[in-house]
Amino acid sequence: MFRLINPLKATARSIPRHAYSTSSKSSGGSGKLVTVGLPLGIATAAAYAYYSDRLGGAIASNAEPAVVAKKVPITSALDPNAFVDFKLKKVEKLTPNTSRFTFELEENQKLGMDVTSCVITKFAKEDGKAVIRPYTPTSDADQTGSFDFVIKHYENGPMSTHIHSLKPGETLSVKGPISKYPLKANQHESVSLIAGGSGITPMIQIISGLLKDKTDKTKINLIFANVTPEDIILKDEIDAYAKAHPDRFKVTYVVDKPVDGWKGPTGYVTAELIKKYNPEIGTGNTKVFVCGPPLMVKSVSGPKGPNFTQGDVGGALKELGLTNEDVFKF
Repeated sequence: MFRLINPLKATARSIPRHAYSTSSKSSGGSGKLVTVGLPLGIATAAAYAYYSDRLGGAIASNAEPAVVAKKVPITSALDPNAFVDFKLKKVEKLTPNTSRFTFELEENQKLGMDVTSCVITKFAKEDGKAVIRPYTPTSDADQTGSFDFVIKHYENGPMSTHIHSLKPGETLSVKGPISKYPLKANQHESVSLIAGGSGITPMIQIISGLLKDKTDKTKINLIFANVTPEDIILKDEIDAYAKAHPDRFKVTYVVDKPVDGWKGPTGYVTAELIKKYNPEIGTGNTKVFVCGPPLMVKSVSGPKGPNFTQGDVGGALKELGLTNEDVFKF
């Protein structure tokens, strides 16, 4: 649970907002685009936000007149209409079955993500059939030059197995972004995040995005459940956020199988546990976000509906009186 020279002027590039086109085209990004041969059938409405950044000024010396550097706009590397191949730069093991994968961008490129959004990844199996899975990058949205995925390896998961088999220099096909729940500064008085395992990745995007905005006052409460303490992904980063923003961000770690010395809560995420560590949940202008393994999501908030719809709220959150409008399931 992951930054130019002084241009005279930079312009924003507007890209048509088409969802999941299967065409390919050339790109100035860090890799080539490949043709998509498979409809994507994802029911979430896609809203694509692209933007450029700029730095301005002039370089002057005592001996020469002022010289204005050539503009170098910061561009977005993602393409909503085609997959882009990004080269793997390095791999860092985080837990026994989870690693951080850093992919290359051009020096002046951002990936092109907003809070909250995800991407889809693709590879072809030996039989030629495409495997497509969504992931949420954990690197800061404003980071240039690279981006990160934090991915847990599931023994029977074809995409996680494929990504964990990649070596530096090899590529991964990525397309997006896909908007999930557009979240803006001060949109809610508070947000409650309930995550399990690798479900922390969209929560990191929320935490990072809200806390770095100096105009934002949103309170954030995270309950993060794992099997054992060593399974806690990105704990150092999460603890750093809590230390830097004690007035805005609180985290509670829950494990099912504690070890000697564990001082946090244990067991499953129940209504009682949620209320104990987040007593304000469901009060005022709040939103609750849930992400984790299907059984955990079912227990906490009720399962998602057919075709990736939200479905009705159930489980622990329904016990606490929350409604469909209060909860978003990733």
